[in-house]
Amino acid sequence: MMRHRIMRLIDHLTPDHRKKWAQAMRAEISSFGNDREAIIFALGCLVACCRFQLELQISPERGWSDIMKDRFTFSTFIAGSMACLIGLTYLFVSGAPLTMIIVNGAAMLIGILLAIAVKLSVRITNNFVTVIAVIGSLGLFGTAIFGYAIEDAKRWLLVGPFFIQTSLILLPLIALSFARIQNFWTTLAIFVAGSAMAIQPDRAMAAMLFLAVAVVCWMRPSRWTFSASLLCATGFATTLFLPDRLPAVPFVDHILWTAFDINIMTGLSLWIGCIALVCPILFIPKNERTVIHYTFAACWLALIAAAAMGAYPTPVVGYGASAIIGYFFSLIMVQPLRQADVVDDNGCNSLSDTDNNSALRRTKTPSFAA
Repeated sequence: MMRHRIMRLIDHLTPDHRKKWAQAMRAEISSFGNDREAIIFALGCLVACCRFQLELQISPERGWSDIMKDRFTFSTFIAGSMACLIGLTYLFVSGAPLTMIIVNGAAMLIGILLAIAVKLSVRITNNFVTVIAVIGSLGLFGTAIFGYAIEDAKRWLLVGPFFIQTSLILLPLIALSFARIQNFWTTLAIFVAGSAMAIQPDRAMAAMLFLAVAVVCWMRPSRWTFSASLLCATGFATTLFLPDRLPAVPFVDHILWTAFDINIMTGLSLWIGCIALVCPILFIPKNERTVIHYTFAACWLALIAAAAMGAYPTPVVGYGASAIIGYFFSLIMVQPLRQADVVDDNGCNSLSDTDNNSALRRTKTPSFAA
C-alpha cells in the first residue's frame, strides 16, 4: 500500500535524533482508517523529514554553515526575483508598452550582475561600508541640486532616454551602511542624504530613511544613532510642509489598487509580490536577527506603504528600473561583517555589526522613467 511505502521512506529519511518522532508518526499513520487521509498525513510527515535532513546538512551540531549564514541574502534574492516576475506579468497583462517590460527585465539583470560583481571583487570591510555611505549621500545631494526637475521636484538623473531616481538605488544602501557601522562619517552620510530628501523634496524616501534609522537607534542606542534619528525626523518633517504636486504615472503609481480593475488575481499578485520583498526576515530565527535584517525590512516596508498611500513609485512590482536595481544592489550590505574585517578596520573607532554581536539582536526629455 502507498501509506506503507511512505512510512518506510520516512524511516529511511529521519535522522537518528528524530527516530522517536518517526515511530510516533508511523503509529499515527497506521491509525487512519481512510487511505486517502493517511496518505495526505504521511506526505506531510515526509516533508518534515526532508526539513530535518536539510537542517542536518546545513547546520551540523547546531553550528551555522556558510550556507545558513547567507540564507538571508539567498531568500532576499528569491523574493526580489519573484516580485520582479510578478511585476513583468502585471505589465504584460495590463497592456503596458513592450519597452517597459524590457526595461524592468534589464534592470533585474543589471541589479543581480552588479551585486555579484561587487561581492566577488570587493571585500566588504568597515572602511568600504563607510566610503559607500559617504559617496552615496553625495550622489543624492548632487541629484537634489543638479537633477532633472518635474513639478519642482528634483529626484532624477538623465541617463540617455531614461529617468533614474537615484534615491531608490542609493538610499537603501546608505541606510544599511549605517546599520552595519555607526561612526562620524556614516552619521554625516545620513545627514547629507536626509537633507537631500528634504531639498528634492521626496516624502516617501525621507520617511523610509527616518524609519530605517529609527530602527537602528532602537536596537543600538548611541549618540550617533540618536543624532541621525533626530536629523532624519527633521528632514521628513520638512517634506511634509513642502508641496508635492507630482501626478500619478500609469504602471508606476497607485497600481496596488488599480490592478484590481483588471481582475482580482492581478491585484492580489501585486500585493503578494510587495509582501515578498519584506518576508526574507521571517526565514531568520528571531534570536538570529540583527539590526541589518530589521533595517532592510523597514526600508522596503516604508516604500510599499508610501506607494499604497500616495502617488509614489511601487517598488519592484511596478514599472521602474531604479527600485529593482536598488533592491538587488543592496544585497551587498545584508551579510554581517566577518570578525577578521572588523580587526582589519579597527581604526574606524565605531560600532560595527560584529562588535558585541548579541547587542544587535532584539532578543538579546526623456521618453521613459526608470
